Parts: sequence; C-alpha cells; structure tokens
Amino acid sequence: MKSTVVGVMFFIFTLWVVLLSSCKEENLEPGVPAFIHVEHFDFSTYYGIQGTNRQKITDVWVFADGATIGVFELPVTIPILKNGIGELRMEPGIELNGISTTRVNNPFFEPVVIDDFNFIPDSIVDISPSSTYRESTVFVWMEDFEDPSVSLDTTNLQSSVNIERIGGEDAFEGSYSGIVILDDDHTTFEAATFDSYAFEGSGGVVLLEMNYKNTYYFSVGIIEQSTSQIIKSEILILNPSDEWNKIYINFTDKIRASSASSFKVLFRTYIPGDGTEAVIMLDNLKLLYR
Repeated sequence: MKSTVVGVMFFIFTLWVVLLSSCKEENLEPGVPAFIHVEHFDFSTYYGIQGTNRQKITDVWVFADGATIGVFELPVTIPILKNGIGELRMEPGIELNGISTTRVNNPFFEPVVIDDFNFIPDSIVDISPSSTYRESTVFVWMEDFEDPSVSLDTTNLQSSVNIERIGGEDAFEGSYSGIVILDDDHTTFEAATFDSYAFEGSGGVVLLEMNYKNTYYFSVGIIEQSTSQIIKSEILILNPSDEWNKIYINFTDKIRASSASSFKVLFRTYIPGDGTEAVIMLDNLKLLYR
C-alpha cells in the first residue's frame, strides 16, 4: 500500500514537472517576426523658405504600436515580432556633431507614421519613408551664398580675409558656395552673422545644419551678447575633410547655459604663417529652432 501511494505521488510530481516545463517553453517561444526593409530616408523641402533638401540621415528609429523596436543604421532589414494590423512609426536619425556614437532622432524632422501597417510574419516589406521639416520649425537664419549679399560679417571682427562666393564646378549646390582662402598674408579668419538672435526662456532646441569642405581645422561657435560683455565661445572644431560633408551642430546646451540676451553664429580659424595654406568652403547654412 505504501509503495502504491509513493508511486502515485511520484507520477503526479513527474506530470507536474512536465506540464510546468511545457508552459515555460511555450512562454519562451519567440514567434516568427515580420520584417521591414528601409534602404534610405528621403527628404523634401520648399527651397525658397526651407533651403536644401539634401540631408545626411544615417539611421531610422522604429516603433510599433508605441513600443520601441530600436535604432538601426541604414540600410537595414528590421525584424518586428508582431502579427496583424498596427501602427508603424519611423523617425529619421542623425549623428549629432558628426559623432557616430551620438545618434539622435532629429527633432526638426517629421516622423513617418503608418497607422494601418500590416505586420505579416515571415515576410519582408520594402518601405521608402520620406520626411519633411516639422511645421513648428523656425528657420532663424539661412545662407546658401546664392545672393551676392552674404549675411556673414568679417570686417567688424579680427579677420584678415573675407568670405567670398565661388561658382561653377566648385559650388556644392546651386550656383555658388562660400569660400575662404588663407595664406601667409591672410592668417586669421573670423566671420559671424550680421544679425543677432534671441531664444528667450524657450528651453527649445537650437541646431545648425551646414555643408562644408576644408583643408584645415576651423571652429563653429557663438558670440554671446549681453549689456555688459561680449563672449566668443567655440562649440565644435571641425577636422579637415577632402569631400563635402553634412553636419548637424548642437547649439542647445551652450545657449541654455548662457546668460546672454542674444547670440551670433561664429566661424573662425588661424594658420601659423609658416607657409601653410588653408581653404574652407561652406554651403547651406541653416540655424534652426523649435
């Protein structure tokens, strides 16, 4: 009798273990994901009021029904563990300050939202998202060098060289780009916006977009202006680039930390005067705020 009871108890225990194990395996079943493939992110603008549409969107931030799927470098095929109709949201991402380890979803770019996307397991759907600037974007200052009157001042600063316009094959986009040439007779370059800009109590985001090409280092920063003082501050130093590059420079932290009442955008460099020559080219400058 005792052995019979023990045998029954052992059977129940074994069955319980098997059932528990089966439940755990079922709970851990990963399922079959649906896949989306994103080759690149397009971008469109109204050139007259928003400038160039040429961007450097390196990543896509992906969300499904509000859940974060991840950040992916383009081009990419993304697995999403979801089945049926749901919301797919894609946000264009950039490298802030040109640093590959500082990837952000650009706060000025409109996300792409598909409300009724059909997630089909074990299938790949090609998506070609296209973004625009958000309606709330304020284009504080733009300079594309197409107008003969350049909005960068060198004469009132410590600059021994002016910024000129260059056309033809040397222009990055449109008919003209800006160019600065330094040599032993012109060793210092400083240029700032003629106008100053205020971002009072906003707590908003301020970003400078620009294309550049340079044979020598130069810095981008701000001139902080208040009733009692004027301070020149560097934000980023750009290394030489043999090819035209696009960069997004974060002005937000510097402006938020400042007690100044208004700001100018500042570009500057100097060479040692030992036979060194330098060429700096600029285009599509945009100071954005929201």
